[in-house]
Amino acid sequence: MSGVVSEQFGLMIPHGRLEACIASMEDGLRSLSPTPYHAVLGRSFLQQLQQAAEYIAGFHRDASGKIEVRALYFEMNGFAINPKRWYCEGFAYAKAGDIWDLEWLADWQAETQEQLTLTGMEPVQDAFEGVDSDHSQPLAVRLAGELAEHLVTARFMQLFAEAHEVAKQKYRHLEKVPVFSTAHEWDTVHMTK
Repeated sequence: MSGVVSEQFGLMIPHGRLEACIASMEDGLRSLSPTPYHAVLGRSFLQQLQQAAEYIAGFHRDASGKIEVRALYFEMNGFAINPKRWYCEGFAYAKAGDIWDLEWLADWQAETQEQLTLTGMEPVQDAFEGVDSDHSQPLAVRLAGELAEHLVTARFMQLFAEAHEVAKQKYRHLEKVPVFSTAHEWDTVHMTK
């Protein structure tokens, strides 16, 4: 069943259906018996919207001193295996690549000097820390964990999509720079233009 979750996520996100994906993943999690992972329901990172917008704009200004920025990419750390602190970093590119072929993301020209610590999901962090992720867990708990991972990633994407829109209102240079986002080692990215 886990392949279905990843496949749905991988099809919806690149096609611009982030909000529908979040709703679908939350519905899926609600259909399961309660687990610690259910703490993700209704939670987001959006209380950091202004902070993330400033992070995007500040990084664009810094990177523009080194290159002509054509794309920005923000990546959340491997949060499921590092639950104590969730954060992200940014990377700038002189050329934007394709959302379906992500090899170009490994060849950045500038990176953020500071990480942005992500807050607002501490109960979810506790769930990832408190539940063993091995295969001895009941299927429902493993599936809830997988749905929670997808939801955390989608909520991170949501934060940077909305922060990009806010940043563009204040910092016009960002209007033509796409922002890509995902979590570490995920092969599905979200893009806002």
